[in-house]
Amino acid sequence: MQIGKGASILALGAAVATGLAAPIAASAGEPAAGERAIVAGGMGMMGGMGMHRNMMQGMMGGALPPGIDPAHLPEPDSSGAHLLQQFCMQCHNLPGPGLHTASEWPQVLGRMNMRMRMMGGMMGGMMGVAAPDQVQLEILLGYLQRHAQKPIDAAAYPDLDTPPGRAFGTTCMQCHALPDPRQHTAQEWPSVVARMRDHMTAMGKINPDETTTNEIVDFLQRHSAAQK
Repeated sequence: MQIGKGASILALGAAVATGLAAPIAASAGEPAAGERAIVAGGMGMMGGMGMHRNMMQGMMGGALPPGIDPAHLPEPDSSGAHLLQQFCMQCHNLPGPGLHTASEWPQVLGRMNMRMRMMGGMMGGMMGVAAPDQVQLEILLGYLQRHAQKPIDAAAYPDLDTPPGRAFGTTCMQCHALPDPRQHTAQEWPSVVARMRDHMTAMGKINPDETTTNEIVDFLQRHSAAQK
């Protein structure tokens, strides 16, 4: 999804603000659970960015993935990768672009931008949270969409309705859209699956046993991309 002529991520973020404000108004001044975590996490800014991020990550618990090593980002030296680290790691660990699909990222980024703007304006800016400008938002959205999760075309994989295929679907869809196996090569999939298993453990998701994991890896390798 691309940014339309008459709309921007800032406009989208403003529209999302209504959704953020609704739970607060409905609860007689008490923020919804997620918003309490955001505000409380922000208080940690006065104790440093690391404290803020750790508090946010801890309070949100299984709602947030543990994050990835910046070195594992696609195009790690690009402007988009640097902006992702600069802004997203103010509040939580580093998300990978594959956490959402290209069609999902505009709304997610709009929501995060609104939260950064809200938090940046609290307590006279003492929370220290900065929001990206319009140019940075467009660079960031382009990067996220370019490397977003590519959802599988189920019709192209009739063996999804086999035990390994069903295990793949049940396991991976706990956290994100079911990925297209052609996103990685056969050589890459074992390490990707191992990383995802660590994420599932950290988030309290159901982790498959070793036999099922091997079946999932085999399924992914059989349908993987050609060696790069």
